Amino acid sequence: MHKTAKRSIKPKVSIIGVKPVEVTTYWPLAQFLIREALNYSGKYAEPKHFYELLLTDQMQLWIMFGNDEAAQNKMFGICITRIVDMPNYPQLEIIICTGSRRDLWEDNLVGDITKFAKENGCKRLCSWVRPGWERISKKWGWEKKHVQMVKEL
Repeated sequence: MHKTAKRSIKPKVSIIGVKPVEVTTYWPLAQFLIREALNYSGKYAEPKHFYELLLTDQMQLWIMFGNDEAAQNKMFGICITRIVDMPNYPQLEIIICTGSRRDLWEDNLVGDITKFAKENGCKRLCSWVRPGWERISKKWGWEKKHVQMVKEL
């Protein structure tokens, strides 16, 4: 009897920048991860607040989609950004970035967001991140400037 060799899947994850007119289509995929990130961050907003801002392009949604060695057509994470006009220049802020298998998408995400920021005249990237991002962000030229401390009242 001949055994069929199992085909291995080469991991590939793409970053999808979701246009405001596409937000409704992708929202069911993103809403759960946004809710989880907001729960972890103290519930300072609800997913519906982000939804409204994404529809009007006040925030941007990025989806990490592709496959790893085992699964095809899987969403690995989401990222929410916004462009803020500071007094001297605009900056792109990463508000939420969460998901699994970060090793498959982190470099592409940073590259795509950096390109998007430059195309939109931003002079700086800024991010609210959990401690795990601090360890790896140096490879992209990020440096720690501040630490956010929170106390619930």
